[in-house]
Amino acid sequence: MLGENLQAARLAQNLTQEQVAKELYFSRQAISRWEAGKTEPNLETLIALAALYQTDLAALCAGINPRKRKKHLNILAGIGVLAFNFVIGVWLIVAVALLLAALYSLLAALLISPLLMIIGTFTHNPDITFISNTDVAGYAWWQWLIAIFSCMLVIVLGRYIWRFTKVLYNGLIQYLKFNLKSLYN
Repeated sequence: MLGENLQAARLAQNLTQEQVAKELYFSRQAISRWEAGKTEPNLETLIALAALYQTDLAALCAGINPRKRKKHLNILAGIGVLAFNFVIGVWLIVAVALLLAALYSLLAALLISPLLMIIGTFTHNPDITFISNTDVAGYAWWQWLIAIFSCMLVIVLGRYIWRFTKVLYNGLIQYLKFNLKSLYN
């Protein structure tokens, strides 16, 4: 259909294939192949042809149904992706997962330790009092200060660690999508 449109536009301007080829610095055979539908000119050439034929690009491309490209599995790319992902990707994912597990364990410890202090105090354990004057049993004021500080630290750091987790997850998903695209032509 594009070839027919190109030929009709050329003939409407009373131009020969040689004249068009000379004007656009192509061979006459290239113009002939475009008009026969054997090959297609690129977008820049189509724009130049539309200007030469004194028509718009939409008129040249009228009636064209875009062809759907079949996706083919690229075996060599698949082997490369598998090898790279096994050698580097798996170990990187394991290292990041262990790092996140350590960060979340630290947050859990910082949150649980003050809660254990509070639970021990309010369950009226005779060995634990709210404030110990004798320092024999109970918690000193600086221990409560550390407990409050660790709770605040969990609140502040928890948000950033969660954001870091989401960034890593989204990066992994994008990486996997890129791998999938690289397998198909």
